[in-house]
Amino acid sequence: MLMNEKNFKSAGTIDLKVPDEPGLYCIRIADSSNLPAPFNTLLAARGHNILYIGIATRSLRKRMLGQELRAEGHGSFFRGMGAVIGYRPPKGSLKEMANKNNYTFSPSDKKKIIQWINTNLLVNWVRFDGDFGNAETQLISQSLPLLNTDKNPAKLRELAELRKECRNIANS
Repeated sequence: MLMNEKNFKSAGTIDLKVPDEPGLYCIRIADSSNLPAPFNTLLAARGHNILYIGIATRSLRKRMLGQELRAEGHGSFFRGMGAVIGYRPPKGSLKEMANKNNYTFSPSDKKKIIQWINTNLLVNWVRFDGDFGNAETQLISQSLPLLNTDKNPAKLRELAELRKECRNIANS
């Protein structure tokens, strides 16, 4: 059910539909040509439009919707997606922070990234309360989503370089 394409909804239409329950989620792009190079060709080579698969051990609303799609917290998908579509964090924004990895974008850039997400991405979720680690590992290994970095045997060097660039900017 999670991966069934007919169950996916536009990211811009789901805010009131996402449950405050644990679950699994998948994020796809409606048209891979809307990704900048080289990510559009890398995704096309995989033969699917899956960008990310994730878990919400407590709340799909907080994790998937809030952190990953609306930048309310530290969602790794949101940070990676923002970098892929050309945004960078403010220089020095992590300099005084204890955590030197969780860069963020400026408020105006966050709004633009959210608008891009709402326009271009499709999401689906299923309620789940089982072995999250095993389920996530299996789904990522089978699907090879473009933007997953953990548990992904086909993680992208290009994405790792972009994320490193963002961390360097935020820590400079």
